[in-house]
Amino acid sequence: MPSQAKVQEIEEPNTQRAYLLYVPSTYSDQVAWPLVVACHGTWPYDTATFQMREWAQFAENRGLIVLAPQLSATKGDFPPSPEGQIALQSADEQAVLAMVSAVKRQYRIAEDRVFMTGWSAGAYAILHIGLRNPDVFRALYIRQGTFDARFMDAPPDRLDPWQRIKVVYGMTDLLRDQSKEMIAWLRGQGMYVDQEEISGSHRRTDPKEPWRYFAKVAKDTPWVRIRTNAVEPADPRVVRFCLDAVPRVVKQKWFFGDGEESSEPTPTHTYAKTGRYEVKVNVALEDGRKFTRSKAIRLR
Repeated sequence: MPSQAKVQEIEEPNTQRAYLLYVPSTYSDQVAWPLVVACHGTWPYDTATFQMREWAQFAENRGLIVLAPQLSATKGDFPPSPEGQIALQSADEQAVLAMVSAVKRQYRIAEDRVFMTGWSAGAYAILHIGLRNPDVFRALYIRQGTFDARFMDAPPDRLDPWQRIKVVYGMTDLLRDQSKEMIAWLRGQGMYVDQEEISGSHRRTDPKEPWRYFAKVAKDTPWVRIRTNAVEPADPRVVRFCLDAVPRVVKQKWFFGDGEESSEPTPTHTYAKTGRYEVKVNVALEDGRKFTRSKAIRLR
């Protein structure tokens, strides 16, 4: 793996899942760094090691951190039953989220620049983990992805239509039809999908392509994230709301879904009863643009 720093081989202690990590030799905690999670496809055609071979030198040159997890749910040739596949995807989700959290504890990561990419059967992991955790992964990039609608297990209230997704496939790809089915399914769920058909067939992804997309998303698309925190563990009806945003929010108006409103930056609201609520916030950013964001919350 041509690079200046050493590729770290790490085992996540809670899930005992292995992953590779590349941190550029120029790393400094004086700035926040982008993080790319690179998902491998079907073994033995693709592995975490193969992904890191492609990404390490690119990460060194461009100044980003790369995490390549060992995945279980990327068997594109002979996948298990839908129940078995979803169970494997859920195990991968637990492991990858734990890995990302571990990296964030050790290194200074830009919360608004965490991305996920991969090819072929790596799409199973990207779609399951990425779609279910839009607060973690700002954008997804899939090259010639394997797809089966029976394996999709993202609840509608977890999907974020502002999460950007790009799907790329070749004109003569064996998985071209699956990539197109994936795009149709995502758009059917209200997701925004960038689609690109290129010449040729099945081939690996050049890191510069997903990175070009991620950099464009970070530059052109504002990032606004609603966070909720329980204030009183004994009373789930009391919720504190916060906003993370790039560019910075200069004005906001909250709508809590029960008829109540607030203009405070981080309001605390008490609901009359538990249940599901659709929370919305109108924001004005320091660059002059205005947006509305929403998030479904369930109080039990």
